[in-house]
Amino acid sequence: MKKTYILALLIACLMPAALHGTESNMTHMVADDVSTTLIDGERLSYSLFFNWKFVWIKAGDASLTTQSTTYKGQKAYKSTLLGNTNKTADAIFRLRDTLTTIVKPDATPLYFVKHCQEADDIVYERAWFSQPDKNTYKAKQTKVYVDGHERNTEFSRATPIFDMISLMQYARTFNMLSLKKGQRLVYPMVTGKKVEDQTLIYLGKESVTRLSGDKTLCHIFSLVQATDKGVEAELLRFFISDDERHIPIQIDISLKFGTAKAKLK
Repeated sequence: MKKTYILALLIACLMPAALHGTESNMTHMVADDVSTTLIDGERLSYSLFFNWKFVWIKAGDASLTTQSTTYKGQKAYKSTLLGNTNKTADAIFRLRDTLTTIVKPDATPLYFVKHCQEADDIVYERAWFSQPDKNTYKAKQTKVYVDGHERNTEFSRATPIFDMISLMQYARTFNMLSLKKGQRLVYPMVTGKKVEDQTLIYLGKESVTRLSGDKTLCHIFSLVQATDKGVEAELLRFFISDDERHIPIQIDISLKFGTAKAKLK
């Protein structure tokens, strides 16, 4: 699961997380304004870098595109994340990922599909989202394994359920002025087998140097996971621009063999 986050939080989000802290600092942010983030025709291009034995190497490319569409007769937006490692990085870790989410105009999801080849692991997952009544949200998932057998699950929650791409797009809609440094944001998310609460921690603002050399002031979020010892480990840290677009500028990912970065071109 952890490997998928190289792309998923160009992402945010795609991980089991045990929650720690008091009820007062674990909150659910509501989308503020999607009109400046869900834009038909948006295309964001990224370069991937791996840190291998203290050396940074260009590992490949990724893109996140958004376009308007219709889903079962209703207006919607489709966001697709593509990622590929190059020949040099393939020798370390081969990655060919396609993740697509279809969301409502308020950025909550309707459908999600993930087709990924990561090293020797091939993943094919789908999820369908519905709201039977105003207090119930459902997610139906199908995971297809390499040997061809399927696992089907269905879960209900009292708040909207997300997938890894829709959660990132949703986070872009936050009113950042309402966030406090250290605040914990908790959301249920499909993981292929389950629906599990995910924790984003807001870390404040920082200037980030882009590939062009320009600096961009960004809001920082940390996505954490609980370890077997009951402590939290950071899986990734992502930086979104401090402007009305809230564009993901950079994502830092912790991997077993080192560190990866995705930087906006």
